[in-house]
Amino acid sequence: MKKLYAIFGGNFDPIHYGHIHLSKQLLKELSLKKIIFLPNENPPHKKKTKTSIVDRLKMIKLAINNHPFFQISYLETNTKKFFYTVDTLKKIRTKIGFLDSLCFIIGEDNLENLHLWKNWKEILLYSHLLIYPRTHIKTNLKIKHWINSHRVTDCSLLHKKSFGLIFCSNMNTINISSSEIRDNYLKGKNPHKLLPPIVHQYILSKKLYV
Repeated sequence: MKKLYAIFGGNFDPIHYGHIHLSKQLLKELSLKKIIFLPNENPPHKKKTKTSIVDRLKMIKLAINNHPFFQISYLETNTKKFFYTVDTLKKIRTKIGFLDSLCFIIGEDNLENLHLWKNWKEILLYSHLLIYPRTHIKTNLKIKHWINSHRVTDCSLLHKKSFGLIFCSNMNTINISSSEIRDNYLKGKNPHKLLPPIVHQYILSKKLYV
């Protein structure tokens, strides 16, 4: 049985209980060896965040500090270039080889524009795709067909093959968004129940999102 590692990419602006809850659930559901948080400083298909990568990295560190199965990757933290998922996964495989299994975590809300990602189908040449549910999401028909052609319903298969499969989790997720949290701070509301207290205190001390 291969070890299964998961890559969790995103802006994490800020990291919140939705991210943490999802990671803990997937860790248990899929018997993951480790979840690696991959903050992206300059995503090509999203508006660049105003929050510095230094602050976002610090918030992630604070949030996962007591979780031994969580760690951070700095592969996409160079501010001078765009980062594409397929290239990052290729770099990871160059470093760790193909003996262990690797999966890339993605929310259903990102599937609609997946066909716009660089060489998106090649993602499966380096990892599995792990899709978690989001509410009221419409998926591109082309993407649906592609998912169905690679989809498995037995998560144990992710441990037996190093890459190339798609697994759709049916777990219950917490409906929280980073944009909602940023908006709450901007309006003077207190969203402390949506994220770890230590992250909330950091945001206040640095006067982020105001």
